[in-house]
Amino acid sequence: MRNSNRKGGAAIVAVLVMIIIVAVGCAVMVVSGRKTISPNTSVTAPIPSDYSLEEQVPEETTPEEEVIEVLPEVKPSQLPAISESYQTINLKDATCNTAVLLDAESNEIIAGLQYDKKIYPASLTKLMTLLVAVEHIDDMQAKYKFTDKDIDPLIDENASRAGFVAGDEVTMEDLLYAAILPSGADGTLGLANAIAGSEKDFVKMMNDKVAELGLTDTNFVNASGLHDKQHYTTAQDVAVITRACMQNETCRKVLCADKWTTKPTKEFEDGIELDSIFHSRFGGYFIDADQNGEEDAKLLGGKTGFTDEAMFTLSTVVDYNGKEYICVTTKSEGDLIATEDSIMIFENYLPGAVGTPVTDDDDSSESESSDDDSSRSSDTVIALTSDDSSSQADNENYEA
Repeated sequence: MRNSNRKGGAAIVAVLVMIIIVAVGCAVMVVSGRKTISPNTSVTAPIPSDYSLEEQVPEETTPEEEVIEVLPEVKPSQLPAISESYQTINLKDATCNTAVLLDAESNEIIAGLQYDKKIYPASLTKLMTLLVAVEHIDDMQAKYKFTDKDIDPLIDENASRAGFVAGDEVTMEDLLYAAILPSGADGTLGLANAIAGSEKDFVKMMNDKVAELGLTDTNFVNASGLHDKQHYTTAQDVAVITRACMQNETCRKVLCADKWTTKPTKEFEDGIELDSIFHSRFGGYFIDADQNGEEDAKLLGGKTGFTDEAMFTLSTVVDYNGKEYICVTTKSEGDLIATEDSIMIFENYLPGAVGTPVTDDDDSSESESSDDDSSRSSDTVIALTSDDSSSQADNENYEA
């Protein structure tokens, strides 16, 4: 019995000793700041035969707080270069205040007259309206229904119209031709409302396109060209917009059309016959660059414009010797005079044209180019009448 009790007592003593040792060890770790016990790296567990390292690698994730900014694509400016053979337009019989002749293929200005001065475009505005509309129309047969709220203000403003009335449901395709051929403000308004919900929001899209093309001297306030002091552009910028239109298959088709008949409307069961003002202005005229009495440049298409403040504006596209050229003239003194101004420029400044001024001083063309370039930063608005205080409502005979 004594031996048994003695062994039991020894066991108890041993347990107590172990408890004391553990307690002392914990106390030492607390004092030394250790909170964990380092693993024994010299011992590893065997890797199971069916274990795949690739399956265990977690997918890479981007922390929610890390935002990757996607920068918009930076597109090159569409502003043209100045041709080495550039000439300043100097024609005593021309009435236009600013003008530009652009080689659409090389995107070079080959002749110009104050082409970078700000002017009022009038209905040349519709070139941008056409371009923006076509780029945002998904279904050409989708329709827009006109209301009195649409039509009545256009009548009050004496804006030119294609002939739609309240209640007409018109396809996008018909609206495009209505905006360009007869220069219908009802066409531009229908496009703006159908595409953007309002003309104001559509104009934002137009100015976004201005920025995309790299144009710094153009700003639009409306989609038709109704006069506003903050609605301006330059002959050069109009040429750029015209070139962009001609590079778009649908825009090109509309600009070059001579006639178009809309689908039936409330007042016209056979549709409205639309005639191009542009083509009618060139009726009986032709471009004779070599002065042999025959047509040398084929008329393709373009756009006319007029307001009291802008006077007569014109953008014309021709095919000459297999290349396309764009001529923009502003503030001509009459509708047919604007046509004649453009023809004179073509016949005098197209490459190889007989009427092209020739100078014995080779440096003269360079000085003219330099002088013209020095004025590119000017912000002066050229196309102003002596009284430019007239409001939109005061405009008469407005081609929109």
